[in-house]
Amino acid sequence: MSSNASAWSRRKFLASAGAAAAGSALMGLTAAPGAAASPRASTAAVESPISYVDTSKSVYDRLTLMSGGRPFFHNGIQFRYDKLKYNHGWTSAQLEPVMAMIAQDGFNVVNIPIWWSMVESAMNVFTWTDIDLCIDWCAKYGLRLEVLWFGSDSDGTSVGQGPRLPSYVANGSYQWVVYQNGTKPMSGSLALLDKTDPRLLAREKYVLGRLMSHLAAYDTTNRLVGVQVLNEPNTSHVSNYLGPDRSYSSYSTARWTSGHYTDAGKFRRDVLLDYQTQLGAVVKQSVHSVYTRSNLVGDAWPIAENEALRAKGTNFIDFYGNDPYTTDNDRLFKYGTDSFWAQGKNFPMIMENYVGNQSSVAQKVSALAGGAVLNFYAAVHPDVGSSDNEALYNYDTRTHVVTRKPAGYVIADLNTALNKISTDLASRNPIDVGGKSLQVYNRTAAATVTSTKPVGSHSFTYATTAAGQAFAVQRSATEFALVSTQTGTFTLPTAIGSVTSAQTGSYNADNAWVQQGTKSYTVSGGTIVIKLAKNECVRVVVS
Repeated sequence: MSSNASAWSRRKFLASAGAAAAGSALMGLTAAPGAAASPRASTAAVESPISYVDTSKSVYDRLTLMSGGRPFFHNGIQFRYDKLKYNHGWTSAQLEPVMAMIAQDGFNVVNIPIWWSMVESAMNVFTWTDIDLCIDWCAKYGLRLEVLWFGSDSDGTSVGQGPRLPSYVANGSYQWVVYQNGTKPMSGSLALLDKTDPRLLAREKYVLGRLMSHLAAYDTTNRLVGVQVLNEPNTSHVSNYLGPDRSYSSYSTARWTSGHYTDAGKFRRDVLLDYQTQLGAVVKQSVHSVYTRSNLVGDAWPIAENEALRAKGTNFIDFYGNDPYTTDNDRLFKYGTDSFWAQGKNFPMIMENYVGNQSSVAQKVSALAGGAVLNFYAAVHPDVGSSDNEALYNYDTRTHVVTRKPAGYVIADLNTALNKISTDLASRNPIDVGGKSLQVYNRTAAATVTSTKPVGSHSFTYATTAAGQAFAVQRSATEFALVSTQTGTFTLPTAIGSVTSAQTGSYNADNAWVQQGTKSYTVSGGTIVIKLAKNECVRVVVS
């Protein structure tokens, strides 16, 4: 007990001393003019990160998210707390029930956008009400928080999505992306601050550093698990406005010239990667270090460049991903081995995809079967009361009362089943994409299926007439785990050995078996037949 208390006391001391707030001092940059003096970065840095990506594959056969020293199964959904509160006037009493439903339906991560203006309402006026409330709710409902940092760029714009920036940033002296003739693309609502402006970068690092410093002191139960560094960032609105070109601000032109660039695409990728890398360093070099990620839009997708930094040990963005918004199960299945999104040691996460109808379970399991993690968007649609594809829950636009859709119950069933073998899902690569011990059945959720697939050196058959999706894990030479989201039957060969124990239950966060009861089975004609109920997990031990 005394050791833990000492560690927390040291964290709080470092945080209060401003160690994590040294974003503006990192990488040789100082805060923007008018900013409060930024403390120097502490040499103590991080004793051990709260979360990170194990890319070694020395213990596990896949890239593995780690938290608390254990594999962490990421099962997330986005909650637009930001827009519901600031654009539509929802109160805390109306917002909190959504967090409760997210937890009740089996998710373990909630992604919440945090605007720059939500933590700094005016220059050097810092407010922690929103982030503290999110941390408190996550602690109350047993969730982990991913902060989606909506800073200088969110959705490829700086001012077009409401008051996400403090007025001194939006209306200040920072440079904007401009055409060659000096005008802004879509002047006004979709204008984008220029990422080559070092004053903007210095200021954003300082503010993000203040946020991380506050979290180090406030988030004492480690609710924060990751930070998305900007949301769908762009560098020049290339896909819609400037075409295959760059910004022509004075800073951008100076960088183009000094770097001897001839390729605008390469220039855009370098600009984005450098900006995000420096923001990522603020997060990862803080005393509240967590993994960093980013979703991408436009054509500035610097994954290869980030992998080159990783090879040199100088990357601060752990992984990049896409928001495909597709209902194509095969496309989601292939994402985990895609030569672009899964190149090198880039952890394959689908950052946003549809949720809201029963086909969402097939999309989720297809991604998992291919070795990827899939985040749903969103718990509730931030602008309309109902949506078949972009929200898990409906709500009354007048009273803001939230209700479940029929699909929500099916997705809750899926989550219940997944959570019973969460460590295996986090740490084992599926057999269909090169793994050895995790098998997935009926990923497309066909109503009726009988499927025989290898599990280790044997073949197991799974059959369902209830659209069940199933998982079989060979945890050791003598231990197997079987899970089904709906009623289904597993048939195992007696060649695996004589059954010495069959139990129903689940594996806990420490990956230890928690028994709920014994499980009946039949042995006949060289097979072991086990019928599973909805959401049931069965542990089979053989001699």
